[in-house]
Amino acid sequence: MTFAEDILVFEPHGHSSRSEGKIDGIVVVLISKNKNHTRTNDGIYSVHVLGEELNQRFREIDEARTAARDAFAARASSALTDDTITLVMNAIRPRPFHTSHFIDSLGAFRPDLWRFLVERYGNGGQGAGTYYSAFSAVAHALHRAASRGVLDKLEDYAPAPPQLNWGSPVIRYWTGPGGFSDQPYPDEPPADATYFEGAVIEVKVNRYERSKGARAACISHYGALCQGCGMDFAARYGERGRDFMHVHHLLPLKQIKKGYEVNPVADLRPVCPNCHAMIHRREPMLSIEELRAILR
Repeated sequence: MTFAEDILVFEPHGHSSRSEGKIDGIVVVLISKNKNHTRTNDGIYSVHVLGEELNQRFREIDEARTAARDAFAARASSALTDDTITLVMNAIRPRPFHTSHFIDSLGAFRPDLWRFLVERYGNGGQGAGTYYSAFSAVAHALHRAASRGVLDKLEDYAPAPPQLNWGSPVIRYWTGPGGFSDQPYPDEPPADATYFEGAVIEVKVNRYERSKGARAACISHYGALCQGCGMDFAARYGERGRDFMHVHHLLPLKQIKKGYEVNPVADLRPVCPNCHAMIHRREPMLSIEELRAILR
């Protein structure tokens, strides 16, 4: 569905007597039409917001939808402002981070706000048995902030910590704005894999897919520090360099020649572009240890 800030856009269900407002597939507002038994076929609309029924009945659907939007905006967290999200996010090390990391940081740096969210919505994820929880409020606030450019939403996920009762096996990774874009690698060609030489010879090469989620998990574990030379782009370039780092496959994908399950900690290492280029400049490529020996 589409939404701006906390205002819902409802999805009608054909000719049925209800409409739903959803965020990330979760029904957070339900408007139901209860027909009476007169020939006029008029109806009375009832509204549920975040699993709770409003103590009102409505004759017109527009009135019901307006009340639903107002009630949701009043219940949904507006305390997670862009400034608050940026403050909490900047305290997280290493990055990228997943939603649970953000919640841990929120609890440490803004315990008053986290207590407020838990008191209003309850603890736990969807697995806690509610339509909406404090965890949901945080996840949706991050999603909306990402649409405004406050942070970047990665397309891959981390396994959800089982103790959180998340209700889903995975939770999303995030990072700072502009901090985890697609980066070129010295051991593979760019996205356009067709080359022309003198308009006569056409050469095609293979490009192997790299998982953004695996890269995110690798940097989350090791930090955005080069495992070869120790380069820290944030320390060198300030905010522009925050979270920038290549990720190196210890076993090159071009040797594997098929899909395989990557272990982000065992199979990957963060390295700066210079070290990455030197690793792959000649065959066989250097190991991380051989690279470090050169730099001593």
